[in-house]
Amino acid sequence: MTTTRSSRSPLTRRHFLGHLGAIGGSSLVMSALSSWDLMAAEAGKRPELSGRPSKAKVLVLGAGLSGLALSYELSKLGYDYQILEARDRVGGLVWTIRGGATHTEIGGERQTCKFDEGQYVNAGPWRIPYSHTGILGYCRELGVPMEMFVNEAENSYFYYEGAEAGSLAAKRVRLREIKADIFGQVNELLVKAIDQHALDLPMTAEDQEQLVRFLSNHGYLDLKDHRYKAFVDRGPGDPYKLSALLGAGFGNRLRSVPQAEGTQAGTMFQPVGGMDQIPKAFARALGPNRITHNAEVQTIRQDDHTATVVYRDTKSGKTQTVTADYVVICLPMSILAGIDCQLSPETMAEVRGTRVSNSAKVGLAMKRRFWEEDDEIFGGHLYSNLPIGEFSYPSTGYFSRKGVLLGLYANGPVGDLMNKSVAERVEHVLLHSSKVHPQIRREFESAYGVWWQKVEYSRGGYASGPPARRALLSKMENRLLIGSAVTAPYSQPDWQEGAIAAAWQALTSLHQRAMSA
Repeated sequence: MTTTRSSRSPLTRRHFLGHLGAIGGSSLVMSALSSWDLMAAEAGKRPELSGRPSKAKVLVLGAGLSGLALSYELSKLGYDYQILEARDRVGGLVWTIRGGATHTEIGGERQTCKFDEGQYVNAGPWRIPYSHTGILGYCRELGVPMEMFVNEAENSYFYYEGAEAGSLAAKRVRLREIKADIFGQVNELLVKAIDQHALDLPMTAEDQEQLVRFLSNHGYLDLKDHRYKAFVDRGPGDPYKLSALLGAGFGNRLRSVPQAEGTQAGTMFQPVGGMDQIPKAFARALGPNRITHNAEVQTIRQDDHTATVVYRDTKSGKTQTVTADYVVICLPMSILAGIDCQLSPETMAEVRGTRVSNSAKVGLAMKRRFWEEDDEIFGGHLYSNLPIGEFSYPSTGYFSRKGVLLGLYANGPVGDLMNKSVAERVEHVLLHSSKVHPQIRREFESAYGVWWQKVEYSRGGYASGPPARRALLSKMENRLLIGSAVTAPYSQPDWQEGAIAAAWQALTSLHQRAMSA
C-alpha cells in the first residue's frame, strides 16, 4: 500500500494536518485565464419605497438587466419612463445564441449561427447560484421556468499538462477517481493515527471505534484491515498515489460541502430555453412601448431643470433629442467612456479608468452527444489548464441526438487568439479539446464564438474595480445617475445578481432625489 510519507521526513502530526489543509484549501484556478475563486454575494433586500414625485419622467439608457430591473421597479412607483437601447434586443451581456443569430465583430468578420432548432449556448451569464435571491426572485415573479444547472459531475475529467502535474500530466483522470483516492487514503491515515493514539483524541474507546467505522465507510476502506483498495464505484483501475494527486493540485477542487457563493456553488439554476428568457420576461412585463431599440446614445446633458439625451437611430441614421427629469445610465463603462456626457470630470475619469474583462465564449454544435454516450458525462465541466479556459457540457437535452458544448470560456487573453480569424479560433478550441475528447473533430458540426471586446455596444465583458471606484460611480450628480452593474454595492458585476443590486441602489437614490425635489 502507498502512503504519503516522504522519503526525507516521517509522517508527523504537523505534516499530516498540512495535507488535510491542502485538501480543503483555496479554490482551484481552472487555468491562468479563468479564475474559479470568484465570490458573488446576494443583492440584499429589495427596496421598499412609496410615493410618486410630481416630476417623474425618467430616461433609462440601456436594456441590460440593470436597466430592465430598474425600469420594472419604476413602473411600480408610477414613474413615466422610457428605455433607450442601441441593440435590436434586450439583455445586454445576457445573450443566448441560437440558429440564425448573427453579429459582425468590430473590425472583423460576420458570423451566422447554424445550430439546429432548439440548440443554443449562452454567450454571457449561464448559471445562477441558489443564494442569488434577487435575480431568482424576479424569475419567480415574472414566471420564468427554471431547471437545474449541473455544476459538478462525478464522471468529469481532470486533464493537466506540464511538469507541475507530475506523473498525472496529460492524463485523463475522473473526478470520481480523485475523490475516492484522496478521501480513501486520507481516511486510512486517520484510522492508523487513531489506532496508534497519535492524535490524542479526547474520545472513549467506543467513540474511537465508531469514528473508525465512519471513516472506513466514508473512504471505502477494507473493514478488516482498514486499507484503501480499488472498488467498483470508483471505476476501473488501481488507485492513484495520494502524493501524485496532491502534487498535481487535484485535491484543491474538493470540498466537504459545495460553496454557497461563487463558481463552485451548489445548487445552481438556469432558465429553461436559455438565459435570455429573463430579460425577455422583463420586457414583456414593461410592455412593447417602453423600449426604443436601435437608439445609439451620442450625448447626455443636464441643467438645473432637465436632462437631455441625443441618440441616433441606427436603422434610419436620423438623430433625435429627448428630455426627462432624470437620466439613469445603465450602459457599459466602455461605452459611456466614448459618449459626450455631462458627468463631472472626476466621474468620467473613473468611467474611463474602469477595467473591463475580455471574456469570450465558443459554442460547439455536435452531431452526437458523445460525452454522454461514450464517457457518461451529464453536465459539469472539464477541469484543465488547457488554453481554452473552461470547457463545459450542457445541462439540458439529455439523451437527445445533438448538443452544444461550451468549448471555450475565458476571462483573460488566450494568446493572440482574439486577433485571429474565426476559423483559426475554432481550430484552436478543437485542437486542445480533442486532447481530452478525440471524438470531437469527427462529431463537430458548427461553431459560434463571441469575443465581447469585439462586440459593438459592449466592447468588453463585465466591469471590475475597487470599492472606492464603485462608490464614486454610484453618486447622483444633479439629474444624472449611473446604474450599471459596476456600481453594485453587493455581489460582483460579473454576476447577474450584481446588475440587480446596482438597479436597486440606483432606484433608491433616484427616488430619494425625486421625492425631495
